[in-house]
Amino acid sequence: MYDRSVVPVEGGAVDTVAGPDVPVSDVDQRALRFWQQMSLAAAPVGAPQPAPMPVPGELRGVLGLFEASAEGSLHGGPSAPSAGALYPYEHYAVVGDPLAPAVYAVDATRRTCRLLHRGASVARALADGGLELPERSGALVLIAIRPWLSMRKYDDRGYLYAQLDTAHLGTHLLCLAARGHRRAEWLTRAATGPLAGLLRLGERHAFAHSVLLLGDPVDEEPTLARPWSCADWRGMPFGTRPAGSSEERCWRALAPYLPSPPTRPAAARHRALLSGPEAGDGPRTTHHQEELTALAARRRSAKDFAAGELPVARLRQALARLGTPLTTDLADADGFGVTLVARDIAGLDQGAYSVQAGALVPRPTAAPALSGDDIVRICMGQEQLRHSSAAVVLHTRHADIFRRGMRGVDEALLRAGSLAQLLYLGATDAGMAVTTIGGFDAGRWHTLAGLPDEDEVLYVAMLGLPGTSTVKSDRLQPAHAHGQR
Repeated sequence: MYDRSVVPVEGGAVDTVAGPDVPVSDVDQRALRFWQQMSLAAAPVGAPQPAPMPVPGELRGVLGLFEASAEGSLHGGPSAPSAGALYPYEHYAVVGDPLAPAVYAVDATRRTCRLLHRGASVARALADGGLELPERSGALVLIAIRPWLSMRKYDDRGYLYAQLDTAHLGTHLLCLAARGHRRAEWLTRAATGPLAGLLRLGERHAFAHSVLLLGDPVDEEPTLARPWSCADWRGMPFGTRPAGSSEERCWRALAPYLPSPPTRPAAARHRALLSGPEAGDGPRTTHHQEELTALAARRRSAKDFAAGELPVARLRQALARLGTPLTTDLADADGFGVTLVARDIAGLDQGAYSVQAGALVPRPTAAPALSGDDIVRICMGQEQLRHSSAAVVLHTRHADIFRRGMRGVDEALLRAGSLAQLLYLGATDAGMAVTTIGGFDAGRWHTLAGLPDEDEVLYVAMLGLPGTSTVKSDRLQPAHAHGQR
């Protein structure tokens, strides 16, 4: 048996203490080093433990929002789509008196919250970022992305999925918050750097995505459907990710590409996310918040599609939701567009159609009709999409993305994910099956949609008649890297 008398040295190497059972060869030393990297150690007896505490009253409105976000969920987390069911984000809530605010980490799936900071440090971080707690019982919800949670399965493309998934979540929470709070705004360009620094997000290999601003709850004393636990984690040792871990290596590789956090917050406005020529001049659709909440609870990603024609009236009903106005600070994007690629729609010829203010304007394309085999091939072998009736392609001008570097990439994905979430609600309302896909041949969809050379395909959603499968294959295989067999 090997002698466990080893001491760590700089760089993660180990020096062994002399003894008859100590390995001496390089091979033995490497094996021992790796074994130690895999080993776990519990907190020693007498180590500091977080103190349980009652759920503070000012936090109940935020927790009520997360309860609403999980209505209809099969796993307890937010009822919003996520590639591979990986949910690559974290939530933090800022609540309390403006002079002595507190920030909590919220785990919606485990129904736990942890007090991380309170008082002057939080107030200073908010002031430095130009953020304010709204009204008497208002709150801020910071959404942060942990890219590795997606990239460990989907490699570099997992970053794209993490951005899209988080945009789905932000839109989901905003639609729900507008029902339960007197004011709700989604701030995607707020100066979150000081707050992220206080939370040491970078050391956790995460970064701030956006902030949800919540006014007073409609109910003065919000009630929670089920118990939540809360603990005071101030003064607890800061838990960084292990040095040299796969997540740390992923984070270092991402570092040159991550955009600088915004420094100039913009005012939120209530408007549709499509603007300019692609949106057209038609009326915007409006919906009661109770209706949006009910649709969010019923939303499901299609596991497969049934063969058959999709009625064009139901298709138009689903597409109309893309005009739902949201209160957000996203800038106008005149070059952003939505194109329908019709394949099996009753009352609509096959081909490409620009979606403009509810109207379907034919777009010239020389692409041939799509077969089921074509769909599977250009969707990277996803057999469950074979009988889909149509695709909705979200796209924008190449220059509008890349002239702003990674900030342009992230904002384009944010808008695409937000619109896709609205399409999910529309398809649910119309009784259609819907799923978004991140694995697709962008060049082929560019041709099928008849897009100009200057456009870039961002995201694709598939629509059709509901199938019979209850299982989605990517959720059955979360442990291995994508594409492995």
